[in-house]
Amino acid sequence: MGLKYRHFLEQTNIASIKSQPPANRDICIYPVADSYKNISPLNQCSDPMVYPLPFRNGQCGWNPNMEHVEERRSAKRVRVTQSEYFSYRFAVRNAFSILHNSGKLFQQYIVDASVKTEGFRLNYLRLNQKDLLVELYERLLDALQTEVANTGSKMGKLIILPSSFQGSPPHMQQNYQDAMVQVMKYGRLGFFRYLYM
Repeated sequence: MGLKYRHFLEQTNIASIKSQPPANRDICIYPVADSYKNISPLNQCSDPMVYPLPFRNGQCGWNPNMEHVEERRSAKRVRVTQSEYFSYRFAVRNAFSILHNSGKLFQQYIVDASVKTEGFRLNYLRLNQKDLLVELYERLLDALQTEVANTGSKMGKLIILPSSFQGSPPHMQQNYQDAMVQVMKYGRLGFFRYLYM
């Protein structure tokens, strides 16, 4: 992590993006009789089209309407999330898995799955700012508008990332505060243990 980036994180909780990242990727298919058609990456047929070896039996990929099986269903959780689906797909089992033995194709599938999941989460946060009570950040908006007026730059759309979004500045601040509470309770540590989840 560069010194400038660390200094930026210590000084502010806001990050600005100069240009809007694409909200969606386009996957083009070319049927024999027609011209090309675009399909959404959320389409259940996009993964089998892009990765035919792991989906060799023609099974569909994840879609937003995929439901849990009866044993896993609860009153609150009826639908399968994208991360749950990919966790199930990546789970190591005793039987032979063509997905796990695909080498670089498996690595590409993992990266593609993580990008899809992250993009889906960011898109959800972008579209549901009202549900996240973003209007409570009036002082933040006032400070941004003042800085925009002073510098003469243009202000884009403000999107607040909650502390539950991993990697956001509020999430890192929350982790830091949790770590300081642990240090106050147990004292300074003589060694670090890394736990990957």
